[in-house]
Amino acid sequence: MIGAVICFWNRTTNSFHLPCGMIRMSLLDVAAITGLPINSPDCTPNMQPERQYNVALTNSYSDFIANNMGAESTDITDDEHVAFLFYWLIAILFCSRSVQMSKLFLPLAALLYEGKVLNLAKLLLEHIFEELGQFVHCL
Repeated sequence: MIGAVICFWNRTTNSFHLPCGMIRMSLLDVAAITGLPINSPDCTPNMQPERQYNVALTNSYSDFIANNMGAESTDITDDEHVAFLFYWLIAILFCSRSVQMSKLFLPLAALLYEGKVLNLAKLLLEHIFEELGQFVHCL
């Protein structure tokens, strides 16, 4: 079904071109489906975390979890919390197709841990547009 819908995707306008007209996703759609706020500040490249976190980057998700998980009877460290947010962003929110852990979202995870309010809905919508464009390009 997704393959059939992809055939109607136009990369230029980021919309579906159907016989009844154009349909596109909006930030309001993302907010309604995910509950992410849309009025937060945008993420910009100059936003940097206040400090560096020791997150072990590995080639696979299972190795990443094993290398960043602390002992069961100890409190969760700052590094473990950032590692969890990093995993959540890649595997759950942005659903990366890669089998490797990309460090692209590590600064974003650190900013979220430090309490910065960010417009994740806008990033997610952009990611959806990019992925749909990649699918169409591969057809």
